[in-house]
Amino acid sequence: PVLLGVRPDDQEVAIDGMSDGSRDQLYLALRIATLEQHLKKGESMPFVVDDILIGFDDHRTRVCLEVLAQLSTRIQVLVFTHHRRVLELADTCKDTGRIFQHELS
Repeated sequence: PVLLGVRPDDQEVAIDGMSDGSRDQLYLALRIATLEQHLKKGESMPFVVDDILIGFDDHRTRVCLEVLAQLSTRIQVLVFTHHRRVLELADTCKDTGRIFQHELS
């Protein structure tokens, strides 16, 4: 099997032709899809990621945080980051009631 991306102009792109941010987004999407399969089987597990949003732009970071907040209605989701901008964007998400921030010193 070969995994390809499709650009808005319908051009196919191999993973090695993607930007770092696009590869990170693909990796995250595959992890979430795998997790969804486990959840369908009744196999619940926490979802833990560390600085997965580092290559995302602000819009994609906010959307991803909202997707993870929605996922947290079914499982525990932990996102570690040392980027203040991610925390600022989390404050602008639709479902801020599901997003809790804790700073480690």
